Amino acid sequence: MSIKVNNISKSFKTYDRDPGLVGAFKSFFNRQYTNFNALTNINLNVEEGEILGILGENGAGKTTLIKLMVGLLHPTSGTIQIKDYVPWNRNHDFLKMITVVMGQKNQLWWDIPASESFLLNKRIYQIEDSDYNTILNEMIELLDVKEKLNTQVRRLSLGERMKMEIIASLLHKPKIIMLDEPSLGLDVMSQAKIREFVKYYNEQYNATFIITSHYMNDIDSMCKRVFVMNKGKGLYDGDFSQLIKKINPTKKLVYNFDKKLSDENVKYLEKKYIFNIDENILTAQLDDNHLNNLLKDLFEISQSTSFQIEDLPVEETMRSFFEDPENYLK
Repeated sequence: MSIKVNNISKSFKTYDRDPGLVGAFKSFFNRQYTNFNALTNINLNVEEGEILGILGENGAGKTTLIKLMVGLLHPTSGTIQIKDYVPWNRNHDFLKMITVVMGQKNQLWWDIPASESFLLNKRIYQIEDSDYNTILNEMIELLDVKEKLNTQVRRLSLGERMKMEIIASLLHKPKIIMLDEPSLGLDVMSQAKIREFVKYYNEQYNATFIITSHYMNDIDSMCKRVFVMNKGKGLYDGDFSQLIKKINPTKKLVYNFDKKLSDENVKYLEKKYIFNIDENILTAQLDDNHLNNLLKDLFEISQSTSFQIEDLPVEETMRSFFEDPENYLK
């Protein structure tokens, strides 16, 4: 069930006013409006069964795009087609095959147990008893929340509530799932559980996932392909690992010598490479070619007790990218 986004733009009319009663009075009689372009000519195709990550800083337009795809907003221009449906027509069959989970929004009733909200969703989506029990038992087992089903939602931890939100959204077995910041504020264990669950559900039901997240480890572990946005525009659409290599093609080498290097050997290496050396440990950050050449020289110069090659942290790489994204993608 593919998603086709063609030249979608969305603008909002906004206005500013001076603070205080005088500012409010002036604004009432002479309000100055401006147009804010949240999205500009976005094009995106998502295939059935794909897990796509949408990346961008705050205000990039990620949530606006999600809301357009589920039909919560109308575009200023452009079209979106999901199977044979236009999202903002809010067709009943379309609504049954799609769901959205927003980390900053609640859909569960706050003062009753999650299990009762699940029963409400069962009625809304007209789910058969056998199907309901099967999918519910499967999901509470995978997300490890069985003991919390009958606890008031307001008494749950953030991680537990987020898991319940996901269960509520998937009871009707939708084919398209949109997760907007699903691991926002969660601890490491809760984040890992949600990542594992997304991959399992995708493989089990061939469901399409669209995920936005500020946690790059979420995207790295779940999404092969990413769509990068900046100030309402699409910057990159492709393989996430290739984007990381393009942004920062270097790797880190930590090499432990069996004994301290001679000054002569250090000077020889300094002519060819940039590195740091402290007693018996050499560290360097180089691209693949220079790293391989350095390793050959090191093996010839001295024995190693151990060495390690590491990719630079994804979070660090993407942080440097968002400081000047257009420069990296020239």
